[in-house]
Amino acid sequence: MVAAKTNGEQQHRQLERGEVGDATRRRRRGDTRGVADAVRVLTWNVAGRLSRLDEQADRVLGHRPDVICLQEIIPSGLTRWTSRLERAGYAVAASAVALDAPRGRRLGVLIAGRVHPRALPQPAAAPWPERLLVAELRPPGWPQPLHVVCLHAPLSQRAEQVKVRTLEAVYASLIALGDQVPAVLCGDLNTPQYEARDATIQTFAQTRTGRLRPERGERHDQAERKILSGPPGWRDAFRALHGYAARDRSWKTGRHPGYRLDHVLVSPALVALACAYDPQRARGRLVGPFRDVRGSRAGSRSPMILASAAGLTGMPRPRFSRRFR
Repeated sequence: MVAAKTNGEQQHRQLERGEVGDATRRRRRGDTRGVADAVRVLTWNVAGRLSRLDEQADRVLGHRPDVICLQEIIPSGLTRWTSRLERAGYAVAASAVALDAPRGRRLGVLIAGRVHPRALPQPAAAPWPERLLVAELRPPGWPQPLHVVCLHAPLSQRAEQVKVRTLEAVYASLIALGDQVPAVLCGDLNTPQYEARDATIQTFAQTRTGRLRPERGERHDQAERKILSGPPGWRDAFRALHGYAARDRSWKTGRHPGYRLDHVLVSPALVALACAYDPQRARGRLVGPFRDVRGSRAGSRSPMILASAAGLTGMPRPRFSRRFR
């Protein structure tokens, strides 16, 4: 892996400039022969905004990603998002949301790619199917398709353990893929509650002091922990590159310390080249990953993550110039 010594904001700027994860440019320097082109994956919970949808779309397209995963796409915004993305050269697949769905069930997800994403069956055990989309697409130069899972996990307080059942279903589907499938899981996982610098994880099944909440229990705790680590061999792209000293947040308001709820996980068949939250300045200060709930100029309650992955198993891994080590 590379860029382990760069912090998230520096790597975000490198990603924007195409200095990290652009296999085409590195190939011109003759140092990535035989390596499949890197794929840039962008994930963002856009908070179902309509009034600022065009501004959000401009920001998404400005990053020039190869794969786009968006969460909280409401039915009245799907047509506009699809139109903006298709005009920019992307093909779009979206989860189905009923127009008459109740308020808590009107949030869909979409996957867009420069090559057409083919929607795949999602785990049958997922209780809220509109929150999950599974697709595959084959990036140019790749010998096999990239498997993409876009997820917006329900909140912990939702009835009938829908969050637990969703995370369990997705985790089981990732296990079933095996080690040889290049795959990414990305989106708003609504976990963890806290990550310590020693890599200790605190889930939303726990109190702030670390005790297990009786009303949530061990099953809830384990569901969150498993989805955060992924199956054996999977890696959280951001933590793999930056470690637990990086304190980036993806939800923050006021004096609340915030949470890192939005993630990109990569399968053993991929190597993460870069991963960064898109920082922005709100009220004159850096608030971390892309937005502060009350002061966001981006019009969203969640961050944007831009990641770059390549290095299919069985192929030589890319070598980088010294400035990216």
